[in-house]
Amino acid sequence: MNNILSSNFPLFILTQVVSMLYIGTTFLYAAHFFRDWQPAKKYKQPALLLTLLTHLVYLGLLTSIEGYRIGYSTFNIMTMVALTLTTTYFFIEFTTKSDKTGFFVIAFATGAELISSIMTAQAPGDGQIFTGIGMGVHLVAAIFGFSAIAIAGLYSILYLLLFRQIQRNRFELLFQRLPNLEVLERLIMHAVAFGFIFLSVTLFAGMLEQNATGGAINILDPKLITLIAIWLIYGVSIFIRPLLGWDIKHMAYLLIFLFVFITLLITLMTVFSPTFHSTTL
Repeated sequence: MNNILSSNFPLFILTQVVSMLYIGTTFLYAAHFFRDWQPAKKYKQPALLLTLLTHLVYLGLLTSIEGYRIGYSTFNIMTMVALTLTTTYFFIEFTTKSDKTGFFVIAFATGAELISSIMTAQAPGDGQIFTGIGMGVHLVAAIFGFSAIAIAGLYSILYLLLFRQIQRNRFELLFQRLPNLEVLERLIMHAVAFGFIFLSVTLFAGMLEQNATGGAINILDPKLITLIAIWLIYGVSIFIRPLLGWDIKHMAYLLIFLFVFITLLITLMTVFSPTFHSTTL
């Protein structure tokens, strides 16, 4: 089968444009955060908005190939992760008027989009397509769930870095530019709560859809087992602090581990697995 980009020149061009916009936006946020470059401060939010709008057009053209149904392939998931992360951050920045954590979230989204672009250029044009409201809810909730895991992990890293600077009385760049520890703590716990909610929806929507269609997810699928394990850990994490007396520093280590683990898992699936689940009928 021909690659989907080789037979669709506008899609090929948009793939390159979206990747370059993500890289450019990340550069602007980095230049403002690390160098306080004022032109970057002026143009970074318009660049972020342009990136989002272009990405939406790209996703629309990509899904139009299969009648506006998203393919259940890893490279499609990765581009939606990038869009979800960037969209979530855009609304955070717009509503809070705080742009101090933008570089870290957008840089990760850029990495996801670059992986997606590379895999899209190499993938055949006959990916697996799923239909049904339940499967759509399952897919979208899974993407939001991973985005919440990513944000919780990224904010946990920033929290620990800032905590150590304060502990050592070294009031350097992160201390000057990042929100204070209390704000980061609230952001972390909100991300954990959203992650648990979306992962719960992911599991139950998937089960309902499989029951409705008469199919069955392979219960020995390592990816399903991993999803359930992370869902349980996130659920328990909400109650760890009041029950066990953990402070946010201990929570941060756990959330960083889960963030790194799930990122490596999805990256490996991008390379070795065309879809997220193996099914049995």
